[in-house]
Amino acid sequence: MARPATADDARDAIQVVRDAITACAADHRNDPATLERWLANKQPKNFERWIANPDNFCVVEEVDGKLRGVGVLRRDGELLLFYVAPGHWRRGLGRDIHAALETRAIEWGLPKLHLESTFAARRFYESMGYRPDGHARPLFGVLSVYPYAKRLRLLSAASKKPD
Repeated sequence: MARPATADDARDAIQVVRDAITACAADHRNDPATLERWLANKQPKNFERWIANPDNFCVVEEVDGKLRGVGVLRRDGELLLFYVAPGHWRRGLGRDIHAALETRAIEWGLPKLHLESTFAARRFYESMGYRPDGHARPLFGVLSVYPYAKRLRLLSAASKKPD
C-alpha cells in the first residue's frame, strides 16, 4: 500500500529512481550523455524539496520494509516522477502508487492527469487509462518522451476530502 513520502525517504526514493532509469536501456540506449542528463537532478536534496512543496503530493511503496516505488503528482495534474525498482515491475506496485496519486488528484478536483512517458512505460500508462496527447519529443539526447493524459471522474463537493 502506497504511503505519503517523508524527508527520511529521500535517499532510498532517489536510489529507486536512479536504478529504474539506469535499467531502462531501451529508452536511453546506453548513451552516457543521455543517462547523465536524465539523472542530473535525481538527488536526495531535490527529492526533499519536491516533497516539501505544498503543490506536490508524493507517495512511496515498500516491499518487505524496503522502499521499492515512488510517485510525485503536481497540483496542476502532472505526474512528475513515477518509478518502480527493477526486479519489482509487474507486481502491482505501480498500480498502488497510481491509485494513491489519482485519489489525491480527484480530491484536489483535477479534471485530468498528464505526463510524459518513456517508450518502455507507455504500455503501463495505457493500461491505466491514459491516452496519447500529442507527439513524441526528444529529451536528454536520444531519449524520446510521449505525452499522455487521463480524464478523471470528479467527486461531488460533499464527498471531497479536505487537503
